[in-house]
Amino acid sequence: MAEVHRASLTPKGKIRRILALGCLFFIMAPTLAACSDDRDTVFDLLDAWTCVRWGEDNISWVVHYPEEILEPWVRSEAERQRMTPEQAEEFRKSFSDELRLGAATAVLLSVYSNGASPINLAPLGKNIALVDSSGKRIAPIAFEKRLDGPISGLAQGLIFFPLQTDKNFRIVMRGLAPDRETNFAFAGAPGVGSAIATLPVGSASPPPAQREPSGNEVVVTIPTKRPSSPAKPKNPVPPEPEEAESADGGETFEPTVPPVVPVKEEPAEEIAEPEPAPKLLPAQALDEYLRAWIDGDADAMYALLSAESQGKISKELFSRDVMSGGFRNALRSGYKVVWSGDTAKVTVAKKVLFVRTLESRQINFTTENGLARVSW
Repeated sequence: MAEVHRASLTPKGKIRRILALGCLFFIMAPTLAACSDDRDTVFDLLDAWTCVRWGEDNISWVVHYPEEILEPWVRSEAERQRMTPEQAEEFRKSFSDELRLGAATAVLLSVYSNGASPINLAPLGKNIALVDSSGKRIAPIAFEKRLDGPISGLAQGLIFFPLQTDKNFRIVMRGLAPDRETNFAFAGAPGVGSAIATLPVGSASPPPAQREPSGNEVVVTIPTKRPSSPAKPKNPVPPEPEEAESADGGETFEPTVPPVVPVKEEPAEEIAEPEPAPKLLPAQALDEYLRAWIDGDADAMYALLSAESQGKISKELFSRDVMSGGFRNALRSGYKVVWSGDTAKVTVAKKVLFVRTLESRQINFTTENGLARVSW
């Protein structure tokens, strides 16, 4: 069929096809080029604001997310995922809120420990600091709890410092090397290279890196899958009746059907009908709740709250809480549910640029008038 189709094209038809394909290329070329340029910008920024250090049986790296990364990242992802303008704007807000861009200075700390014993960074609030251009040490204002304790294998988490308007800063940390403080200076800082490694605690600090300012694990309970019924054959064929073979291997006979003997019927015992099951089970309620969450339907979510919960929180405050942050966007990519009684633990994988972290939330259920409702 393909040969017939090509043979049917006249020379003019071939020319028209070539011109059409050429026009399509020139229409798409600016979009593809813009997407590629945005991606390159993101990679360049990540290269400039990533610092890797070796420690005692561990390797760690710190990534700073400057505000300049927001727009090229959103544009490239919107193009790659074919987002609508509304979805792109929602993605921009979620990404900005996740990193607290414009409100704090965010860094992502990754530690990989491969020693016989785990490393312990606790108390993290005292063992990590931001050093500004004047040499002042600034403690974090928030960090993910997974970093504040023993670490075996890979652990990653966001750490937030007060917003820095001066790019001249670096990150220092204790606990990665014995009796030494590890310095993370960024190659993107003006006049500062990446040669700073570790210095003895209390020694003179190297020149700070210049740089621009730019969690929590959520567990979601997923209802277990219902067992699927065995598949029926598409065209069932009734088995043919087997012929009874005689003992001597000769003539065959049809099987004899015994006569039906009438049996006196006795009145059937009355069976009490089971009580009606709840109209909405917790697993069903959770499914509706999460679907509404993914769709951004805060009204439907609020309707699934118990009367007591609705009395505790207004619809406006509830909507603001569930629609903010990146949890809703992460739900779209899938989630895991673990049940413990009437509590569902829902876990999603949140992606901040090219880093994947887990976040979890617990959703409790109660019963009202035979209906499962979310207890907020």
